[in-house]
This record gives sequence, C-alpha cells and structure tokens, in this order.
Amino acid sequence: MSKPNEQHGCGCGCACSGPADSGRRSMLGGALALAALAPLAGTAGDADAQDAAPPARSQKPEPGDRLAFMIGPKQGKEVLPADVEVGAAPVLAYPMDPASGKVLISKANLLTVVRLKPDQLQPSSAKNAADGIVAFSSLCTHYGCPITTLHPGQTQIVCNCHGSVFDAANRGAVTQGPATRRLAMLPVTIENGALVVAGKFDGPLGPPTT
Repeated sequence: MSKPNEQHGCGCGCACSGPADSGRRSMLGGALALAALAPLAGTAGDADAQDAAPPARSQKPEPGDRLAFMIGPKQGKEVLPADVEVGAAPVLAYPMDPASGKVLISKANLLTVVRLKPDQLQPSSAKNAADGIVAFSSLCTHYGCPITTLHPGQTQIVCNCHGSVFDAANRGAVTQGPATRRLAMLPVTIENGALVVAGKFDGPLGPPTT
C-alpha cells in the first residue's frame, strides 16, 4: 500500500509535523475554530416562552437531516448526491436541520463523505450507503485531526496528520495506523433526490479517552 503524503494542511491544532499547504490549513483551521465557538443551544427566554416552545432538538446528526458543505464555494449549502463523485476528494460536511435550515456546526459533527462504486462496498458499509455514498465521522481516531484525503486506491480515506488509513468500503476499518479504532459511520440514504441522514453514528467518535 502506498504511504499517504505526509505533507498536509489539516489545521486541526494537533501536534502534526511536516510542512503544510497554507491555503488549505487556513480554510480548515478557520472552519474548525468557528465550530469550536459555535453555541450549542439558543438563549433562554422567560418561563412562559420556554413552556410554549417545542423541545430543542439534539445538536447531533438525526435521521432526516441533510448535509451542508463545510468549506469551498458552496459552503453552507446542501450537499446533493451529484456533488459526491467516485474518485473525487472527500466532501467535508456538517449535518443540517431541514426544518430550520440551520447548519449544526461543531467539531464532533464534521463528516467525511465519499462515493465508491456500489460493487466495491462490503456488506458492512453497503447497508449504510446510498448509491455508493458513505459518510464517516471526520475525527481521526488517533489524534482527532480531520480526515480530508482519498487514498490512491479510491476505497480508503486518509488522515494526513500522521498517516492513518481507513477502509471506507468496510465500515471505516483501520488498514494502516497509528490509529487503532475504526471510524464511526453515519448511515445515509437518498430521498426525493436529496442526500439524507438515515440513522445515528454507529460507534464512538474520535480518539479513545483512556
């Protein structure tokens, strides 16, 4: 297996080594800084208003959510199935509440979305895929850097911070360390031409805490 390029621009604030692409680092760093500062809930009102208001929804991805671009010319706009192409770089996205149009920005919600040929998917990934599109937590399970690169083999995704590689065709399994735990997968489906969240993350996010 080819070793991923160690030159990176993750902008994640981790203890990465090696030169970085300043433009990509700036975009990712700024976006992740915004995520860290984003509020998790609305401002509390008076007691009567709180009684009348519906319960606040979870800030985590929920079934029915859409996806929105994290960066680029379509930042904040909905990710459509046609936007995710076989062999193209991963799309970095956040979940978006379809009722309010609010993009749920947080580091924990960042997703790496790629498209494989359907016949490349193993059953473990195929059951959570939509026409070859799969979505994973973007938090590398080694050090929490965002996963931004497609491996040359086109079925794996790479964390450029320290070289961990994950098999998108097999539920995010680790194929090259230093990460030791697979990525959490987010089930997706296609409904009425839209890419839609179909379930919750199927595992823990990011690096182990112990």
